[in-house]
Amino acid sequence: MTDHEQPVKPGFVLDTKLVKKFVAGELDEAGQAELAGQVALIAVFHAELPTALAAQLTRIVRHLGGDAELVRWLDRFPGRPRIVARMFALIDLLDTVSAEPAVVTALAELRAGTRYPPGLAGYLSPDTDDETLAGLAWHIERLAADDRMADAVRLARNSVALVQRIAARARELKPDLPDLAGLAAEAGKAVDDAADEAGLAK
Repeated sequence: MTDHEQPVKPGFVLDTKLVKKFVAGELDEAGQAELAGQVALIAVFHAELPTALAAQLTRIVRHLGGDAELVRWLDRFPGRPRIVARMFALIDLLDTVSAEPAVVTALAELRAGTRYPPGLAGYLSPDTDDETLAGLAWHIERLAADDRMADAVRLARNSVALVQRIAARARELKPDLPDLAGLAAEAGKAVDDAADEAGLAK
């Protein structure tokens, strides 16, 4: 097991009867909400899932049509499913831009003056490289996996603030970059809205 792996907690399951009815198109909305809650608990473990759980999750993903459709399906249900779905969107953004040279340079310049921006001490790696933002994404996911949802939301918010701080400089270095500040703000607001809806304290 690597440093970025962790065992799935005991009791994390997918109800086989719910999965079977879901992939057969026979599960009602209440049943789907129950299943979505179970999926949201285990989806953050990815490759660390035991074979049986991974197979069940794969059945669900295939029935829905892919990972993007899984996220959209989770987003239909308030609480943990919606928060996890929206965290995945932010995680994907952080992973996508993490290795972009202009982003790495802008982040390194910022950290030359502020080594650990607010709320990121203990989460940002000491050195700035093409895995630094991806590391934040992993920590968000890990906090969610540890059932520390309020902390995960807080780290997501602080990660968004970091991207917003470096976005303009990154775009100076590479003018054809997308609007990172806007994308981060949109993803962060979506997480915040889902957390507020679920009653998570800020």
